[in-house]
Amino acid sequence: MDSPVFPSNMAKEMVHLSHEHDAGRRHFDPQFFLSMEDARRRVLPPEEVLRDFLPSDDAALADIGAGAGFFALPAARYLSGGHVYAVDRQEDMLALLRRRAAEAGLENIVPVLSDAKALPLEGQSVDAVLMANVFHDIGDQSAMLSEVGRILRPQGAFYLVEWDKVETEMGPPQEIRIAPPDLEQALRDGGFAVEHRFQGPSPFYRILARKA
Repeated sequence: MDSPVFPSNMAKEMVHLSHEHDAGRRHFDPQFFLSMEDARRRVLPPEEVLRDFLPSDDAALADIGAGAGFFALPAARYLSGGHVYAVDRQEDMLALLRRRAAEAGLENIVPVLSDAKALPLEGQSVDAVLMANVFHDIGDQSAMLSEVGRILRPQGAFYLVEWDKVETEMGPPQEIRIAPPDLEQALRDGGFAVEHRFQGPSPFYRILARKA
């Protein structure tokens, strides 16, 4: 995959949003996220990511930090016999996702308004959990990892996409980014076995872990 090329105004806005979100002063703008999708797709096609970890087309997936549905909508199309819990802490994001799912005729998406540290899902109710560029924004990462472990079935897949800890024109500030070895250690400490690290496309990396 090629390195990402976002319009300069988009890159600046992504940095701004990351600082504001980390400080807890502002929601992400759903329409802005929607406007970024074509650029994001050129960098990291969601269908390619989903093939890395979804076990079958009848699986149950929890997409934590689903936003406007960049991954949740393609996942629902793939999971013809399964379903997607699209988890987000913003009702306006979920409202946009509901509308897009209805327009696409997708009935297997379940919007869930929730914080990642207290998920209203049954224990061992999902086969896979996805967190795309979300982990670094979670304040209590230990509590979140405990929740992910609780809802995953034995040997369930936990797939993470994160910004590498390198200088870029866009993305979250360096102080909240997580280097790959540090994320892998956090996962092990949280009770997961790290199965594989996928490098890139720059400046991202991806990690597949399983419930130990």
